[in-house]
Amino acid sequence: MANIKSQKKRIITNEKSRMRNRAVKSELKTATRRVKDAVAAENGAEAYAAACAACRLLDKAASKGVIHKNQAANRKSGVMALANTVATDADRAAYEKPAKKEQKTGSKKAERKAARAAEMEAASKEKAKRREKQLKEEAAAQKRKAKEAEEAAKAEAAGAEEAAAE
Repeated sequence: MANIKSQKKRIITNEKSRMRNRAVKSELKTATRRVKDAVAAENGAEAYAAACAACRLLDKAASKGVIHKNQAANRKSGVMALANTVATDADRAAYEKPAKKEQKTGSKKAERKAARAAEMEAASKEKAKRREKQLKEEAAAQKRKAKEAEEAAKAEAAGAEEAAAE
């Protein structure tokens, strides 16, 4: 085990990248196997579609640095040559590229921040409504108390007048 902090970190990052590379390489093997299976079944359309998908995966692996770009080129050449043994011009013409996924803009952090801001705004509006209701209730209570005090004063004054009249 390494003693230096940077080397300890390096061991962890290397392990992460090893696992990621392993998954990508496995995916490449699966893609080429699909092409081989389609060729064995003599299904030209399926073989061509699988070859195109495999080429895409090979390009991605090369751009990520999992495999060398020359190795990717060699594998693509082999896969397409294999697929072309059974694929006809009609199969190539019938092939439709998969629809592009719409790229998400922004980050998850920005989305969470915006959601939190909207949540806070809604909470502040709710709080303002409650505060306004409270103020109305307090004003009504003050009016009621003032009215009761006025009535009590009138009743007391009337009681004092009656007492004075007796």
